[in-house]
Amino acid sequence: MELQRLGVKFFLHQSSQLELDDLVPVFHSWIQKKVVEDHILVDVHNYSHVPRGPGILLVAHEGNFSMDSGDDHLGLLYYRKQPLEGSLENRLGHIFRITLQAARRLEKEPRLGKVRFRTDEFLLVANDRLKAPNTQAAFEQLEPELSTFFRRLLDGDDFTLARPEDPRERLTVKVSTGCSDDTKVLLARLS
Repeated sequence: MELQRLGVKFFLHQSSQLELDDLVPVFHSWIQKKVVEDHILVDVHNYSHVPRGPGILLVAHEGNFSMDSGDDHLGLLYYRKQPLEGSLENRLGHIFRITLQAARRLEKEPRLGKVRFRTDEFLLVANDRLKAPNTQAAFEQLEPELSTFFRRLLDGDDFTLARPEDPRERLTVKVSTGCSDDTKVLLARLS
């Protein structure tokens, strides 16, 4: 399956103390300093008034970053909009690297207070209903390649993959694992 438009969401840790509006100047500084490698950062939008919405959105030509509150779980979501070359495993590695680098930046940002992301549960979203419908058959087709990638990222087989059964939803793979490594550790595994 040739999937390109993929997204990754890492949820905020319960102990995080994030005020969404504080992200606006942080994301603006990312644009000014061009901190996201291989991305043309364009604009910041505040959707914090929208229930279960994108929260604060950083728009880039290549993909969008947002502090998303969909499914009533606040977390950093990155959606890739432009195609990447290589195998699905290579594309996943690229997308996860970008998302984890952004998460690390937010964790280190002094203007945000205490921010930490969970790595024991996260989402992979296929934002292409035509190529990846939310069916068991599509999930089973992707599962071997996803499992190979997640074994490397999570350093073993201690994880489960599940999908929502509602066919109206996008194909979303919920990854659950027994340990919560630091985002820095996951980034190192992708190097």
